[in-house]
Amino acid sequence: MNKNFLAVEKDIHGFAQELYFRNEVAIDLVEKDEQKDLLHFDRKDVEKLQEIASVLQDFCQPQVRAILQVSENTKDVKNDFKLIQNQAHQLIQNFSNLEKLVTYSETKAKKKSKNLSKQWLELKQNLLKMDINRIKEIEKSSKTMS
Repeated sequence: MNKNFLAVEKDIHGFAQELYFRNEVAIDLVEKDEQKDLLHFDRKDVEKLQEIASVLQDFCQPQVRAILQVSENTKDVKNDFKLIQNQAHQLIQNFSNLEKLVTYSETKAKKKSKNLSKQWLELKQNLLKMDINRIKEIEKSSKTMS
């Protein structure tokens, strides 16, 4: 078993774990915002938030969960750098979706002359702490390895 492969899979697994929990937080925050908008009869924002929540729950989370399951069992997987490339690409997409969600929430708050809630700010800060550049580096280097 290639030690480089195992090290990369370990990095992917760690990032995927963080992303999985950030997605969970985002889903909760979106649902809370959705409830607030329902109380204010803001149908357009409710529909947008429902769409976002659906994407997170039905697409992003299962994808990240699958990456977690595969990367937990790397000893059972042969050196498959195409797999690593796909995992990294999917993590980058999911991370980008969370960044866009935070940006959307910021824009929405500004329109209402409000600041982001403490929970949204925390999510934003936690995303900034994640090493997305490492995952981008993995994606790029795995293209030359496969």
